[in-house]
Parts: sequence; structure tokens; C-alpha cells
Amino acid sequence: MCWAVVQSLAASNWAPGLGVLVPVALVAIGIGVFFAQARSLPGWLAHPLSFAIAIAWTVQLLGPQMDARLESWRDRFVDLIIRVIGLSRVVGSGGRGEDILLFVVALSLLCWMLCYGTMWMLFRHNWIWTPILINAAVILVNYAYVLPKPTTLFFIFLASALLLLVYQNAVLRQQSWLVHRIDFPDFLPLRFVVAAALTGTFVVLLTNLLPGSVSANQASETWSVLRQPFREARERWEDVFSTINAPPGAGGGAFTARSVALGGARALSDDIVMYVRSLEFDYLRAVAFDKYTGTGWQNTTGEQARAALGLDSAEAARSALPPGVALNLNDIGGTSLVTQTITLASDRKDNLVIAGGKVVQLSLPVLVEHNYIAGPGGATANYDDTALIAAVTPLREGLTFSVTTRISQADIAGLRQAGTDYPAWVRERYLQLPATITPRTVERAQAIVAEINARTPYDQAAAIQTFLRTFPYNENIRQPPGGVDLVDHFLFEMREGYCDYYASSMVVMLRSLGVPARLVQGYAGGTFDTDRAAYEVRESVAHTWPEVYFPGYGWERFEPTPADYTSLPARR
Repeated sequence: MCWAVVQSLAASNWAPGLGVLVPVALVAIGIGVFFAQARSLPGWLAHPLSFAIAIAWTVQLLGPQMDARLESWRDRFVDLIIRVIGLSRVVGSGGRGEDILLFVVALSLLCWMLCYGTMWMLFRHNWIWTPILINAAVILVNYAYVLPKPTTLFFIFLASALLLLVYQNAVLRQQSWLVHRIDFPDFLPLRFVVAAALTGTFVVLLTNLLPGSVSANQASETWSVLRQPFREARERWEDVFSTINAPPGAGGGAFTARSVALGGARALSDDIVMYVRSLEFDYLRAVAFDKYTGTGWQNTTGEQARAALGLDSAEAARSALPPGVALNLNDIGGTSLVTQTITLASDRKDNLVIAGGKVVQLSLPVLVEHNYIAGPGGATANYDDTALIAAVTPLREGLTFSVTTRISQADIAGLRQAGTDYPAWVRERYLQLPATITPRTVERAQAIVAEINARTPYDQAAAIQTFLRTFPYNENIRQPPGGVDLVDHFLFEMREGYCDYYASSMVVMLRSLGVPARLVQGYAGGTFDTDRAAYEVRESVAHTWPEVYFPGYGWERFEPTPADYTSLPARR
């Protein structure tokens, strides 16, 4: 029963490194049985001792996931303590935790307490319903939000829990009969278990043949009521660990600020996120990522700003921008000024200000995460290399604010003539590729542009965009395997997927050709609501797309994802 619960968590892909959960749980089960059977060991001593063993074992298992320079167990333990202190300061000041290793630690300790507690309750107190219900709650919460659903593991849990219930009750009855000297057949608990298994199998087969009479609307309403307390608890959890790989649509209306993993299936809700009033409307940018890792993306802008300024954290390196004060942008060729009025339809859990185009100024105080350019006089703010904009105060439902932004009006001829005289900060950051990139990925990019003799960066980007749009769009894909470059896996093995894979592939292939590009997440437009005279933006259009850099013009959007909610940039 415990194994099914823990294995469902390990297979959920909430974060890399969850393979440690199973060995953590196995040792917890052994320790739990041993301590529970040692009647001379009181609970006040057993439980702290168990938790100390849990910490020691977890730190030992996490060694391969930590810095290789941390050679000893003591070094790794001290490093984790420092991480916890840093996390508590960030969360305490209203920020969002982004240390994914601490999420693995927390989940490992929770699995230990679950398994150890189950054994203690069963073998020390003969409790049965309490451990079953606790395990059931854990697997149901995980089952509700993870994709794809661990259905087989859920039924293994259900069957083992029912058989455990039958067995434990038979054993207790047998003990009572022994006290009262009542005769009973040999192997009675085993007979009960066999009978229960046969009965359960028959019931499952019978109910599988019965027609369902519950409508989809009734089921949806019931599920909405039941999941509300779990949703609230999950949102609080996400504030502490904001970089877990929650399936899009399952999260609390938030983008991650630091990293994005390429994962398995996803499902988006149809909830309204915001209303946008604007004379011109385009994709709404939330956060940009610069570093490809082979399995996902990282936003290192804040870390580089922190290093340039010598500060303690990426959050501390953000520039405060009062209301009405304009950002100093240089790459504004081929743009027009537009004012967008945004009304939030729900709370933003990430506190990111999301707007179309290049933000110039806002009507609310914000913190801008951007890079710096080193010079003789010190570091100079570079707002053309902005990753995200975060509000100073919480972004709550009903809040209305305005954003002055520059929307691209660039035409094809202008982008073709932009040339390749890239600034140093562009060449240093946006041509990066990891060692995982395969030769056949580079060769495929070269073949695509050679086929149409695409010589300018714009024509090369357009050619790769056209090529990728021939791949089938599919959100219900399997979890990709480990140990492979996921762009290579998408291009040559999967050959289908959703926006994360299309955008990643286009950025990687362009970088292999020497064309600077980055990955961006946000919303792919919206639907115009005539009653509100505003665009209605729903979570179902949460999207990932590539942006390509053109000297003088800055970042320009492309669209390689052939989904029905996407649109190609309008360029003449």
C-alpha cells in the first residue's frame, strides 16, 4: 500500500530527482516496523530518532544531485541548511521559493513520515483506518493533479488497502476468539483475504458492465466542490516551491520565474485570467528564459544581475520602477506606442505583470529583472535584456492597471536588412548551447535553411518555423525518457508535442546556426468580448514561443506551434 503511494509520487515528474523517494520509503518502512515492535522504546524517543535517521538517509541519497564539490555528508548537510535559511527569508519577505532540490528534500521527508507513521500505527497501536485514510489522501491529491494519471498504481493502492483492512480485522477477531476460547479454522486471516480478493474482483467486473447515469455537468460540479480545499493547500505549497513541474492548468495561475522543464502530458483549464483593453493586441509576455539545459530552460538574468551588482539574491538585483517612470529602451525600431488597460479576473500567484510588446511604463510600482552591461564607469542597466516584471504589491482579482508598451510593426524587408551586428550581451547569452545537443539536430537545422537557400537570419527563422509547423500538435504525450536531449527526442523520436517542444526546438536550431534566440512564456492572445470592449484571456491559451533578436529591432516573436489558439505574426 505504501509503495503504491510513494511510487505514484516518484513517477509524477513534479521535479527531477524523485527517484530517491522509493529507497527513502523502504528504509522508513523497515525502521517503522522495528521501532513499533520494540515495545521498550517509547514514542517520544522513537519519533525524533526516526526523523534524525530520515534526514541522514535523505542527505546521503541526494548526494549525486548536489554540487560535486560537496564531497562529504557534512558538507552536503550544511549546504542544505543554508538553502533552507535562504528559502525561509525569501518566502518570509513575500517572495516565491525556487530551489527545486529543497522540494525533493521536503517530499522525501514527507514520504518517510508517511511510511514510518503507517508502520507505527499498524504495529504499535493496531490502528487500521487512520493509516489507510492518510495514504488515501496523499495518493488522491497526487492523482488529481498529475498527468498522465498513475491509474495502475492507484488500483494497486486500493486493492492492497482493502485487503489490509480485511486481514487486520480478521486478526483482531482471531485474537478476541482466542481470549474467549472460541474455536476457528486454521489460516483464518488468509482465507478472509482470498475471499475478499475474489469478491472485490467480481464487484469490479460487475460494475464495469453497468451503464453510467451521472452527467458530465454533475460530475464537474461535484469535483469542483471536492477539490477546492486541495487547490487552496496546493497554492500555498506552490508559494514555497514555485518551480515544481506542475502540469499547466493545474497550477494556481502562475508561471515559474527561474526554470521550465520539458515534461509529459499537460491539460489547461478554461478559467479567465484577465481582460485587456488595447487598440492593438498581440501575445502577452510573462517571463523569458535564456539558458537551455538539454531537459528544460533556465532564466539566469536575475543571477547575472546579482553577480554584476554584488548582491545576495536575484530578487535583490531587480530595479524598482515607480508608477509613470519610463524604461530606457534602445531596440525600438519598427514599433508603435500602445496603451493597454489590464483587469485581472483572478489572483496572480506569481505576481508577474503580463503585457504585450515591450513595456515602457506602468501605472503601478514594479520590480524589473534585467541584465547589466559592464563598462568603465560600472554596470549600466540594460532594459533591452529584461526577463520579467514583478509587481511590488500582490496582484489580486479585480485590480485594473495600465501599461504603455511598444508593439512590433516590423516588416519582412526591414528584418531581412537588420544584419548580424549583434551586441556583445546578445552574443554572450543567446547563442548558448549545452553539450547535449546532438550532431543530427545541428545537421537538420542546416539542411532546412539550405533547402531554400535562406541566408538572412529572418529567412532562416521563417524556414525553421515552417518546418516545425508540419509536426502534429498533441498535448497528451508520454513523459520523455531520461538521459537524452529533449529537443533531439522531439525532432527525431516523438515528432509531436505541444508549444514547449516547438519553441525549444526552434530556439536551439537557430542558435546552432548562429542566430540569437530565447524562449518566452505568457499567453497567446485572447478573444474579443464586445460587451466589455476588451480581449478575454483564458488560461487555455497559456503558451510558450520563441523570440529572435534583430539589431535595432530587438526581440521579435515567431510561431512554430501549429495549434488552433496560436497565430503567426502579422508582417508585411
